[in-house]
Amino acid sequence: MNAIPRSGNGKRRALISIAAIGACIYMGIAVSVDANRLGDTLRQLGWMGCSMVLGLSGINYLLRFHRWQIYVRTLGGRIPVTKHFLYYLSGFAFTVSPGKAGEAVRSVYLRDYGVTYSQSFAAFFSERLMDLISIVLLSCLIAIDHPAYRPLLIGVAVVAFAMLFIVGRPALPGIVSSLASRRSGRPADFLNGIAGLFKSADRLLKPRLLIFGILVGVVAWGAEGMGFYVLCEGLGLPIGPGPAVGIYSVAVLAGSAAVFLPGGIGGMEIIMSSLLVEAGATLKVAVIATILCRLATLWFAVLIGIIAASLAELASGRTAERVAS
Repeated sequence: MNAIPRSGNGKRRALISIAAIGACIYMGIAVSVDANRLGDTLRQLGWMGCSMVLGLSGINYLLRFHRWQIYVRTLGGRIPVTKHFLYYLSGFAFTVSPGKAGEAVRSVYLRDYGVTYSQSFAAFFSERLMDLISIVLLSCLIAIDHPAYRPLLIGVAVVAFAMLFIVGRPALPGIVSSLASRRSGRPADFLNGIAGLFKSADRLLKPRLLIFGILVGVVAWGAEGMGFYVLCEGLGLPIGPGPAVGIYSVAVLAGSAAVFLPGGIGGMEIIMSSLLVEAGATLKVAVIATILCRLATLWFAVLIGIIAASLAELASGRTAERVAS
């Protein structure tokens, strides 16, 4: 018997193709800015330097997956590690969606293992919140000497801790469930899903897991910030490890604040280049450093995500064929 095509698979594959096209366009633009200078910089870094930068980005992904896996296990999910890692990386293919919301696509894969959407969305929400708090903490490394960025840090910190406080209210799931009981059909299902999300998120934001999540975030994003430091060193910029991590974190925060910009594209580049110029770099060097940083972080993640999502879809297609035959 022939396999029955599933529309969900087709939509995901279309999104994967769009992500691949977007990555090619960005890299094409990046190379066209100053191909000679980019080539010179990569030669300066050498294989060792380039490997270090990408390796530090890889450490970021591994640490965040470890935290994600613990979140899912806490909520009762049991997925084989190899497959779970593949599904987690698949979300990176959609990092360039507004607010990185597309990364939640991993919920579709986890659903097959009994993890409800409420549970996986709760893990996704908790992961994003822990990352936000971690990046605020790392941003203090540069914001102390740059008062202009303090309002951004304070604003994001207030929003993050307000969300933490609201989600941590034990009565909240009950209130939403009560609202759901007064409705029927899809509105009731939606509200019940939200109640389940709040209940699951509350379990993930208890003190022990909260501290763990923030610590993992600080180390993970700090590793990527150190990759930016390696790039700056390769370009001969007189920026120490602490300030480099701080500049990277403030730029990430600016990109996160511009939630409707895909992957923070535009906002992060402007802030990072501006801070590098303030630190003594020429505008040309600052732009090159920013482009290379984005290629080694955002677009490296997207590339890994596209490969992982393609493998996941291939495995999904084979499973569908076995079931249909």
